[in-house]
Amino acid sequence: MQNNENKLMKTKYEYDNQEYIVMNKCPHCNLEIHPVVENMYYFENNMYKVKVISLSCPSCKRDYFVLNDLREEITGNDKFIISVPRYGFRENVIVKNTSRKFQNLYMQSINNELVGHYDIAFFGFIKSLEILVKDIAILEHKESEDVILFSNLNTCLEQFHSTNMHLFSKKLLEVLKNDYLYFHKTEDLQTSTELIKDCIEYFLVYLELLLKTFKLNNHENREIN
Repeated sequence: MQNNENKLMKTKYEYDNQEYIVMNKCPHCNLEIHPVVENMYYFENNMYKVKVISLSCPSCKRDYFVLNDLREEITGNDKFIISVPRYGFRENVIVKNTSRKFQNLYMQSINNELVGHYDIAFFGFIKSLEILVKDIAILEHKESEDVILFSNLNTCLEQFHSTNMHLFSKKLLEVLKNDYLYFHKTEDLQTSTELIKDCIEYFLVYLELLLKTFKLNNHENREIN
């Protein structure tokens, strides 16, 4: 699993004596950067106070916008509204190897988390993990596709990913087993969400290694024939 510093996350950014909330990565090249401010724009009406900073990536040299809500009652990471363009998978080769269904739901979950829809993001990440786990299981056990599709997430993990189960914490497995009950009882969704995201990242790396193994085996078989 990747360390937290490698994840897409909100971070503080100070410019002209004002604190903004931006993302730690460039939406174009997906590299961790400290962007450069090119310009700033301010919009206000009876309800909103929005500042837009135009940022430039020092790596790929491309520009993007970040919008912040600067009303007094909005604090911390909730100031972040959106980035233009939004964050996607243009440079993330690992995610590109996944199914379109996983990509769509995973990206929606990330964007919901970025704008503060944490409850929706929590369940979105769980379902993203289920799609990814089942996609990999079907790749490895094509003959059991129907069984995999109709199983729940925990059953799929136990039956088709048993060699990986020991890597996950008891808390994570409890969250996955009783997602609604856990959601209903806990006030600490952030920690649970991070555990789920860690698990997704693990299976993304696992999928990449699996595909490379298949490619290597196919190459060796062609040489033998």
